[in-house]
Amino acid sequence: MKSKLVGAVLATWIVLEILCFALVVRAVGLLAAIALAVGASLLGLSDVRRLLDFVRAGLAAKAKGESSALHDGAFLDAAMQALASILLILPGFASDFVGLALKSPSVRQSLARRLRARSGNADPRLIDLDPREWRRDARRPRRTAPKQ
Repeated sequence: MKSKLVGAVLATWIVLEILCFALVVRAVGLLAAIALAVGASLLGLSDVRRLLDFVRAGLAAKAKGESSALHDGAFLDAAMQALASILLILPGFASDFVGLALKSPSVRQSLARRLRARSGNADPRLIDLDPREWRRDARRPRRTAPKQ
């Protein structure tokens, strides 16, 4: 069952890449599409070595039990940046789009929050209370945003 799912995902990805390439060729022309694909691969290559060194250092620190060397948030961010670089290196515009999206810090932060929430490792500074577990203190004035 898993092998069929993997095969279906790979086939869908290949069809999506071909479709995206055809759309880009139609929009900008063949030579410009090839130049864009090569440029995206070069962008991915320019950053991948630095990021993989960072991830390797984090893995070595975790293996030694040194949590202060690299905290989990930075490790997850670096891993997503490395994934973005790898996606940019792969040929195809669909993977380039996802890779460019992962290059954005706001997209990585949002994805990291979702991954932590799913795994149960929420931000330790966040206290998630049930609506019955809190009340507003009437003695403290409400903060309002400064007027501009």
